[in-house]
Amino acid sequence: MERLLEQNTALPKQFHAAYRHSFAAHDVMVQLLVSGMKQGVFVTNVTFQNEQDFAAFQQADDLIGWLNQNGRLAEETDVLVTMAFPAVLSDMLHCIFEALEASRKGKLAIAYMLLRKPFQESLYLLKSVVSDKAAFAKKIAEDPLQLRPQNAGGLEGHTRRIQSVLDTIGESWRFDANYIAKLRYDKSDRDSFDGICNKAMHLFTEHKAIKTEQYNINFIFLQEDQALTQWSYLYSRLPYLLTYITSLVEHISERFALTLPTYTEDMDRRLAAYLIISTSCVTPHYEAEPITNLALHTYQWLTDHCTQNGFPEPLGEHLERMALTGAFPNEEESEVQARDLLYKSYTENEVL
Repeated sequence: MERLLEQNTALPKQFHAAYRHSFAAHDVMVQLLVSGMKQGVFVTNVTFQNEQDFAAFQQADDLIGWLNQNGRLAEETDVLVTMAFPAVLSDMLHCIFEALEASRKGKLAIAYMLLRKPFQESLYLLKSVVSDKAAFAKKIAEDPLQLRPQNAGGLEGHTRRIQSVLDTIGESWRFDANYIAKLRYDKSDRDSFDGICNKAMHLFTEHKAIKTEQYNINFIFLQEDQALTQWSYLYSRLPYLLTYITSLVEHISERFALTLPTYTEDMDRRLAAYLIISTSCVTPHYEAEPITNLALHTYQWLTDHCTQNGFPEPLGEHLERMALTGAFPNEEESEVQARDLLYKSYTENEVL
């Protein structure tokens, strides 16, 4: 990542910290997915009452249909969730990876197009799994169109759903449900991915808030100052949403597999340090209260976490090392390396 940023990039230096945070968040989610797949946790065990039961299953055309016909709704729900979660997460992470790569190369229209699906659709589906997995399974079995974000009940509906999810995953203290909903779905607000992603997707847009200007084609005649504006917006808001998504994915992953607490805490320290560094690089014009609050609350968590583990309060001089290695302030390098070796040994045994 460092080599690409320093030697093969169009991305201006002031956005490198946010790019690093975004990639780190992406990598944490990838590791959770890969670890779960290696452990074989995305599998549901189906029990059979007798040999006749098993024989009937073997003659069935498909597992889900057989479970449904035999009234085994709890098992059907588990099968659908364990199938959907890794598949949707994998697709979402592919889009985020390619969006980050496109943005690094200065292909901003491509970056915003690729982010639209994860932010509006994939994340909505993952929220459905958290909110009510039984309802999710029922909808995907009977009418998948009910799982489209258009059915949430407008911006207010999205806000209510997001608040419910934040309460469930214990993140209401750090995030603002109204702001997350606005960022993802309110094209009428200038501070929203919805409008800019739509303009990136379409050559011409007619909604009054994002109507294509006279003598213009969306994202085609991009000047240098416009590119800088689009980078500025992207990397001031992307860490906020990716931090939220990572928290959600970590919560869902806990349903499938146990993760070493030390590993989870290590990754949380790294992401916290990256977030604080990247937020400090946001220019005044792109500052927003929810983003500042997230950084402040995250720093408070990081301070409490460090002191509770017997280390001093993290200062600016500690954050870069912490972001790269997970090291506590003033922690001996030998301890950091030993912890890293522990993670590698668990990874080789397919368990984190």
